[in-house]
Amino acid sequence: MSRYSYSKWHSHAHKRSWIFILGALLVSTLVYISNSHAETTIIKAYTADYTANYNGMDIDLHHQLEILPSGKYKETSIANSVFGKIAETAVFGIDSQGNIVPEKYSYKRSILGVSNHEQQFFNWNDKQLTYKKNKKSFDVLLIADTLDMMTHKLQLRRDLAAGRTQLSYSVMARKKAKTYDYEIIGKEILTTSLGPLNTTKLRRVVKTGKKRETTVWLADDWDYLIVKLSHQDDGESHQLKISQGHINGKSIVPLSKPIGDKL
Repeated sequence: MSRYSYSKWHSHAHKRSWIFILGALLVSTLVYISNSHAETTIIKAYTADYTANYNGMDIDLHHQLEILPSGKYKETSIANSVFGKIAETAVFGIDSQGNIVPEKYSYKRSILGVSNHEQQFFNWNDKQLTYKKNKKSFDVLLIADTLDMMTHKLQLRRDLAAGRTQLSYSVMARKKAKTYDYEIIGKEILTTSLGPLNTTKLRRVVKTGKKRETTVWLADDWDYLIVKLSHQDDGESHQLKISQGHINGKSIVPLSKPIGDKL
């Protein structure tokens, strides 16, 4: 091989090696991006128990999210008191983009012998929501990307995990679409019955003049699970505090140093 031929071959080989290296870097970057996207779209199963107080009445509350054999998800909330029971259930799927797709929402209430049952059925193909209350049924237009009362709170947690600060959701409340907006107040190390936890403190934004205020604390290190909620509405008050919780079967444990404000 001549000196010129060797030089030309070496130059091509050098270029091929750089192309190979750049290709490998590109693939690894795409894999990293893909994995990062997967991490933000994964929904983890959880269970959580809370003690609550509504206008002086003690309530036990249980939340859980499970993965069904079909691959769909089911989130449940059950509140019990000496006066009755309230149960909420949401069944939903995840589309190819990682978005929550509600399928069914149910609200059942039985207080002092008086019962009420409301259901929402999401028909995305026909862009129609069927709302049923006891024996009455209504069909209304279903707006794209609309969530239900339970799944919008789950999406809020996912958005916080993804680092988003614009927290606005279209929510089907009974048979109407409403906008639920939240603002981040800041970070706080909160002492709970489990011990101190890193939390993000939020406030639901309401129209000026409304005598309603909802403040929520979510655990940063535990999939942004709600650990405390305080709600006041025209003289009525509601408090919610976590007593135990598990994320993907792992028990929530406190920070090593007991720092923060007591509940």
